[in-house]
Amino acid sequence: MKNYNWKIEMPEIPTNIRAAIVATLEEINDLPDNSTRIRRIKGKFLLPLVAILCLAIGGTVVAGVNLYQQRMEAMNRDMLEDFYTKAYAGSVFHYSRELSDAERRSYEALVKAYENEGRFPQGIVRYLEDYKDYNGEGIGLYADRSTLFLPDYEMSEEEVLQIIDFEHKLSYSVNTIGAEIVEGEYHFSNDYDQLAPETDGNDIIAYEGTVGIICATEGKECLYIAGDNIIERMTFGANKGKPFYKANFGENTEVFTMEEDMEQGLYVLILTKGRDNYAESKILHIDKNGKLIYEKEIKEYIASDIAVDSIGRLYVETDTEVYVYDKNGEQVCAWQIKYSLQNGSMCRGKDGKVYTLCEDKPFQACLLRLDPDAEEQVTMVASDGLPTGTPHCAVLARGMETDFVIWRYDGVYAYNLGDNFVYKVMELYEAPLPWEEAEFMVLEDGRLVFIKYFDALVEEGEGMKIMPIPQSIRMCYVSCPKVSLKDKVVFGRSSEAASKEELKE
Repeated sequence: MKNYNWKIEMPEIPTNIRAAIVATLEEINDLPDNSTRIRRIKGKFLLPLVAILCLAIGGTVVAGVNLYQQRMEAMNRDMLEDFYTKAYAGSVFHYSRELSDAERRSYEALVKAYENEGRFPQGIVRYLEDYKDYNGEGIGLYADRSTLFLPDYEMSEEEVLQIIDFEHKLSYSVNTIGAEIVEGEYHFSNDYDQLAPETDGNDIIAYEGTVGIICATEGKECLYIAGDNIIERMTFGANKGKPFYKANFGENTEVFTMEEDMEQGLYVLILTKGRDNYAESKILHIDKNGKLIYEKEIKEYIASDIAVDSIGRLYVETDTEVYVYDKNGEQVCAWQIKYSLQNGSMCRGKDGKVYTLCEDKPFQACLLRLDPDAEEQVTMVASDGLPTGTPHCAVLARGMETDFVIWRYDGVYAYNLGDNFVYKVMELYEAPLPWEEAEFMVLEDGRLVFIKYFDALVEEGEGMKIMPIPQSIRMCYVSCPKVSLKDKVVFGRSSEAASKEELKE
């Protein structure tokens, strides 16, 4: 694959779109040809929708098939840009329900017929302004949440072909316009901007501070928000914070994640960026008054997440290991984890122990308990019943009415230890703000918090740096809905069979 010079000037491209394009193409450039795996860092997928489509669809197209090629090339400029902007409405693309086995077989057969035989649908996917507009008939696209709504009944071949047609046009527009952007030849003919939603000060709060929020975490009594070389504390429900800690974090650095210690101080994980990836890790421990207790540089590994147990020990996770440190930053122990760790999926449970989500097999989640004081220090406590499939990454948090809340790009789930099922408490498309590139956290009172920026500046350097514009930041607090039997999502068994078992009990 051609290696591009990313420092070309593209002043007419909106910065948030340009940053996403460059990040996508860089990610594709680094992936092996047969890779379809998604990497997520700090709750964000770095391989967005366009890359998934390019890899999953673009590689199957047969060159020289005239009817297919003519259909793609017949898209005028407005159509190309319309599909392109739909792609960037969100970073993750999914269906409102899983395909049945019969629909999956039909999809696979019809993709070949679409590409090789020119078998096209008579109609097109219907565009939805709001998910509530979907009436259960046909295929509906809610682009703002990157969701295709599928009917509850078995889809016809025409409906499956409409999905295939939409996905191929989307992929073609991204490939076409993306190539022009890389070559510096692209000019928008339509105005496009991802506008921050209006706010009434209640459901969606407009941030009025000056920090371009790149990282946030919940504390016992406040939120901590981090920008470029500053961390602030923010009262729950407020629209701006007060200074907590300010320092020069270093050149090409990023506050990657934060975790409150047990004394209202804060641990901060800072990563130094190289040209293509993170190069070094650093831990800051700050007391409740905003004074630095210690700074610990880590050169032997790149950290990806942190958590604190009930006695204040710090757990630092990498792709393959977990290190434990005492309050003074001295190492207590370390474990080599034989499962695939999921960055961003470590938290303190209700029992004060630290838990982390992993995969014991591809796309099959499992939950580990980490306890230096136990005879068996690393214990698998759950495997059956956890969410499966793509996207396989998730954020794990301590719940209020349930043991854990699991946040994925297909919804929010609640899970209790010992159960072989999870409750789905919120669909992606029900969220008050888009989830892509959003900070997500769970408060002790059970509320979910979303922080999302809608515009950013891009700083070029050794590593590209995206700085959110404060005026574009929106926040919302959502009460976690109550769950009932009908809400249950059971992995590995049908929901109907599980419901009958529960009713018998």
